[in-house]
Amino acid sequence: MKFLHTADWHLGKVFYEHPLLEDQEHFLRQLQELLEDTSYQALLIAGDVYDRSIPSPEAARLLSAFLGSLKARRPDLEILALPGNHDSPARLGFGKELFAGLGIHLITSAGGAWKPVLLQERQDGAADPPVCAFFLLPFLNAACFHDAAAGLQTPDDGESGLPIRSQVRLAAEAAARLDQAREAARSAGATWAVLGAHCFTQEGIGSESERVFLGTAERVPAELFAGFDYTALGHLHRFQQAGKNAWYSGSPLAYSFAEAGQEKVVLSVELRLEASCSVEPLPVRPLRKLWRFTGSFNYFFRESAHDPEITQAEEDYLELILTDTALVENPLPLLRRRFPRLLSISQAAAFASLKLSGQALGRPVQESEGRGGAGYFEDFLLDIYGAADAEKTRLFQDFLSAAEQEETAL
Repeated sequence: MKFLHTADWHLGKVFYEHPLLEDQEHFLRQLQELLEDTSYQALLIAGDVYDRSIPSPEAARLLSAFLGSLKARRPDLEILALPGNHDSPARLGFGKELFAGLGIHLITSAGGAWKPVLLQERQDGAADPPVCAFFLLPFLNAACFHDAAAGLQTPDDGESGLPIRSQVRLAAEAAARLDQAREAARSAGATWAVLGAHCFTQEGIGSESERVFLGTAERVPAELFAGFDYTALGHLHRFQQAGKNAWYSGSPLAYSFAEAGQEKVVLSVELRLEASCSVEPLPVRPLRKLWRFTGSFNYFFRESAHDPEITQAEEDYLELILTDTALVENPLPLLRRRFPRLLSISQAAAFASLKLSGQALGRPVQESEGRGGAGYFEDFLLDIYGAADAEKTRLFQDFLSAAEQEETAL
């Protein structure tokens, strides 16, 4: 049984106010090309299909176009997906009963996690081909086990009688139910059992671009799911192994500058009859890379024209960390003449220098009290430029007065 594992697409994501739909469409075309290999029987998406619980129309159209094109080329391919913490289960699961008949399986509630999707391995002439049971566990929210249609009851914490809220305890409850469902599937003839889940395991290494919990109380032990032949994980954006047969595919694109230079992949998984599991990372070629460079403003503005590394990155997404100890006024528009996709500039060294020298920064807020909005604006000018411009302050006061009069009239 061979399938592709991917997760954390975050369709519709806006990165430093820059929409990434074009970059995400480029990835989906690559994924479709990989799946033209008919040895793949399934595509498993382990959560965070969208970046927001209410996806943009453009993001929804992108997913719809991808699924339609993929199924047109590979009508025999089974597609399995579950919601992550960024997704709305109700919106992601819209039409799931209809889609299931087309080989698109959207498991969006905990009640559906114990009912596996059964796929037979394609073997020409085989009388009794092996079967793989795919269990899909959505991101677990408090009271997520309450499902009247499935006859489930919400477990409580034993003392207060309130629904379980901790990710660790929710995962333990899910693991216990999955153990029973998995053994039932094996008794019914399933050769392999695969789990798709969206969670933060204790063994996992996070990245800046994830929505994570504070502390470690919400981290799930990966050994809870050790009974599966393969566990396809989503949530962490770094490609990594989290247990014996548990892997994060990571996000297919870098979604923070801390991920600049990080390898992005989808995982090709093959289950064999001898109970072994092979996992091969297949690299994703981004439409545009992420780069993070450090240097002076003058170096990027003039001197780096002959630097081959910076020259090759001119059309990509950039973050520049300026080493100047003096603040550079409005560096972004000046540097964007050369770097059109420059998204972020840091002047931490200059701000640290100002703070150490006692210029502007660190002054008590009380200085502005009694002087109204203009006083705060003067302090802002002092913090940024080291001096307050009288003309700018006068213009600000005029705008503020006009706004106050308009608000009073309303």
